Amino acid sequence: MITTALLIFALAQGISAKELDSEAMDYRRSSIYSILVTDTEQKFSKEIQEEFLKIPVPDKYNDMNLSVRVLGTNAGIASANALSTSHLLGGDKLAMAVEKAVGGGLNGHILNFLETNKVGGRLVAKWFNRDFCTGRCDMERVKAWGLYNASEFDKELAAKSARGMAMLEDAGEDLIGNTFVLVNEINYIDKSERSKNWGAALSVLGSIAEAYTGIDYLSEAGTLTGAMITTIKGFRVKIRTRLYQLEWNDSTAMDFYRNYYQAYDDEAGAGKFDAAKGKYTLKYIGDVTSSGQKSSFLGISEERPDLMIRKACQRALDENVADLQKKYEQFKIKAPIVSVEPDIKVQIGLKEGISEDSKFEVLEAQEKDGRVVYKRVGTVRPVKGKIWDNRFMAMEEQAYGADFGATTFKKESGGDFYP
Repeated sequence: MITTALLIFALAQGISAKELDSEAMDYRRSSIYSILVTDTEQKFSKEIQEEFLKIPVPDKYNDMNLSVRVLGTNAGIASANALSTSHLLGGDKLAMAVEKAVGGGLNGHILNFLETNKVGGRLVAKWFNRDFCTGRCDMERVKAWGLYNASEFDKELAAKSARGMAMLEDAGEDLIGNTFVLVNEINYIDKSERSKNWGAALSVLGSIAEAYTGIDYLSEAGTLTGAMITTIKGFRVKIRTRLYQLEWNDSTAMDFYRNYYQAYDDEAGAGKFDAAKGKYTLKYIGDVTSSGQKSSFLGISEERPDLMIRKACQRALDENVADLQKKYEQFKIKAPIVSVEPDIKVQIGLKEGISEDSKFEVLEAQEKDGRVVYKRVGTVRPVKGKIWDNRFMAMEEQAYGADFGATTFKKESGGDFYP
């Protein structure tokens, strides 16, 4: 099966292929806020929560995480129980009351949580570094993540020029409008043959986790026995990831800039945005579920079961993100070509779901009248045997391709990939 994603090939005039490197080749990314929804009564629930909070936003996206990252549920939520936020980690001043959704299963409860707590509005506020007390906003995040020339951006906006307005529209379309929320429902796969070892294994996890994280999960510590090691080494999870997107268009943007954007302190004005925060909504895009396959724990010490849990969870999450990229056009990644001589190389790999059957467009980013436009200049495919294994802890398990540093591609169509 052929999958298509986006690659940016954005060379500035006067830069030779030999001068390319990953630091110089910056590019615009979509942004992610990632949340865990967990059944607080399932086994390993607290350990999964702790390890989830250590997992970074995928490096091909910007980090838009808010403070609340973990939502606990009552058992049986899928059949109509409401979300419970009594187990939230991270701390925030979000309103914790979540009304019971009518129908819609878990997705209905999630949408209700997002709406009740005005998550869309909170993401908009973060985009503009809005001060909660004074309402003061700035464009620093937009300038940095949009790769705009800061002095030119400020000058054009101050002059209210057509170019400045085009920059704002460009930022809304390519940046703010590509803000996503990932809601991850992580379920531990409990095999009956391992259930008898459960209590002991939890005790071990409690003592180990306390040593490494400062959190005492359990009041008693156990001893690492052969049976417990077997339990931990068989740790598996299945994750369902739901994708939501911030609804941001020209009219929404114009309303925000005209009525709620404040370049100065104004506590009275700050209240206007707080009252209107609910108008910024998130739409449901779709979902995927991980395969639940067993992870290799080769290279992880038996004294670090926390790393085993982290690896199983992160591998499954990365699998889902890759599947969402393939399934939904708006969520596809952009990545720069970092070398064209002697080979075409891009820093994406197995973590992004790359296979020998993958096919990619090569796009050139061009600036025109304050907007960034993309021009297709060719297509490429990965070279067999030269796909980078960039999955979490691939180096530790001595996986083939873990030391490549990038995937090698061959050109299928297009001209020479250089200025």
